[in-house]
Amino acid sequence: MDHGDGPQGAEEAGRDPAALKCIVSAPSHISDDLADAREQVRWFPAMVSNHVKDLIDRYGTGRLGRPAGADGLRPGAEVYDYNEHSRVGASHGEFVTDEICDRFCVLGSAEQAMTKLRELESIGVDQFNVYLMTQARRRR
Repeated sequence: MDHGDGPQGAEEAGRDPAALKCIVSAPSHISDDLADAREQVRWFPAMVSNHVKDLIDRYGTGRLGRPAGADGLRPGAEVYDYNEHSRVGASHGEFVTDEICDRFCVLGSAEQAMTKLRELESIGVDQFNVYLMTQARRRR
């Protein structure tokens, strides 16, 4: 049974739309070296775009249409290497632009990260989960 999306779907499923929470998960790398921070997370938008492409290939775009930004996520799609899946420095990350890293991750100085988290909060994000999958996770 298709209950739709968002608040209308929640109502149709007999759930309280006010109880819905928006949870975002992505890597974050706090550093004054923005170029290095981007390199630490470039694998993530490559991974996400690979999953989006796989879903579109399998199920089509249906009534929702193509996801916003999907075209910008997946150049070089034919080279995604599952041997490097979710790894810093993955070769398929070379196709991910700096702009996409900035858009899909929380990067930069602590102040820049707080600004991004506040922006996410302002558009309705209730919780941000950090993927600790950068070289910094090894520091103590």
